[in-house]
Amino acid sequence: MGDMVKVRWYRTLTRRQRRILLGMLVGLIAVLGLLGWNVWRAISLPQASSPLPTPTLRPTFTPSLTPTPTLTLTPSPTPTATPLPPFDIAQAGMIASAVSDARGRIPRWSTPLTLVNDKLGMSVILYRLYDAYPPLVLQLQPYLQALRLWFWEELRVDPVAQAPAVAALYASDTEELYLRRDWPGARDVLEWQIAYGYARAVPDQYGDLPRLIANADSLDHRLALAAVGDGDALFSLWRYAGAQPGSVRAQALTDAIADAVTPHWRLTTDPLLDDLSQLSLRLGDAFMTDLYAQGGADAVDAAVLRPPRSTTQLLHVERYLADDVPQILTPLQPQLERGWVLSATETLGEALIRLALLEWSNGAIAVDEIEEQTAHWSGDLLQVWGGPDGATGIPADVVVWKTVWDSSRSAASFYGTLVEMMPQPVLPGTIDSTTPPAQLLGGRWWAGPQGAVCLYRNTNRVWLVWGTDAAMVETLAVAARLAK
Repeated sequence: MGDMVKVRWYRTLTRRQRRILLGMLVGLIAVLGLLGWNVWRAISLPQASSPLPTPTLRPTFTPSLTPTPTLTLTPSPTPTATPLPPFDIAQAGMIASAVSDARGRIPRWSTPLTLVNDKLGMSVILYRLYDAYPPLVLQLQPYLQALRLWFWEELRVDPVAQAPAVAALYASDTEELYLRRDWPGARDVLEWQIAYGYARAVPDQYGDLPRLIANADSLDHRLALAAVGDGDALFSLWRYAGAQPGSVRAQALTDAIADAVTPHWRLTTDPLLDDLSQLSLRLGDAFMTDLYAQGGADAVDAAVLRPPRSTTQLLHVERYLADDVPQILTPLQPQLERGWVLSATETLGEALIRLALLEWSNGAIAVDEIEEQTAHWSGDLLQVWGGPDGATGIPADVVVWKTVWDSSRSAASFYGTLVEMMPQPVLPGTIDSTTPPAQLLGGRWWAGPQGAVCLYRNTNRVWLVWGTDAAMVETLAVAARLAK
């Protein structure tokens, strides 16, 4: 019965209807076949990389289990490295805008962007920058030599070695941001350096730091100004990255920037070099962290227009807020024998004094004890005289270093620390005499074939005089004592 129904239904169709039905069936078969062929072809062909840039530049930070936090990048999901798509230059402008928005209260300034083709081009930019603004270590050379802390026969900056770590760099001499076209490293490192570079331009332009640094009245003041510029840029970077000042993430960002901006040195590695090369960045980091804790973002913004006057104000933010400025000391002007010339007069400041004491103690005195003592610094003045060649053919020198402390007790504590250290840091070798000359009784005296050292204190002032000419050390120590 069922078969008869089917036969009758088919036979009821006209010839034209049968042709239409057959055509529809053939079309359906063709569509299914074409679809299957396309699926097979898509599966069998190699996958092409997307021409679009990575949709997000944000990295992942993971706190390290070790005492020093490090930046941890998200690993690639594939076992083999795939080339990154070219960085879209427009994203640099987006980062600049985002940094400005994140900072909020500092007006946005225009900073030209200059593209650099490769690491060789970046090394040229670094070389020119260091030629215009020598690294801090080279600026400190005469004072480190006077303090007997210059241990390198030849110290030369190496832009070629530094360039591979630099993706983006703000140069104060041209007020431009330089960006590598071919940056092969992690994309988040590129982003952080672009953000820091744009942020570093703001205190220079908004706070006029280059002019202030050029007109600063001391080395200590110049270092404080450089540090507030570096610290202000770090604070903007932290805000942009959503990192709380003082957090592990903020420290990781600072470390990542330090890797790029710290000068490399040709054929020389030394922890002291690293400390000095990163000094302004680390001081800026500590100052902005403490200042933010005291007064928030408003206090940080105000520091650009009223920058610290000394590194003591960086290390002790309460002294900055109280406008506690160091004492200005009168240089010594003695009448010396012919051939002796004053070659340097400078204020070192607490940060450099702390470093000097740490090096002089060579671990014999605890770091926290040295930090506690130097925290009571109120001023200092280092003067260096150069004299005629000695018997060995090396020019003679004598150094007079006067320090002032906030109380007699603090001065006595500093004096006692120097007694523990002296005379080896500034007068290595045999000591023949420890009896002070008649005019220097009440102080300490060490003398030998290589020179002499005199240490003296009066209330809250301490004098340390040393040099390769024992007679001239005595003469200048007496003059310093009489000058009070």
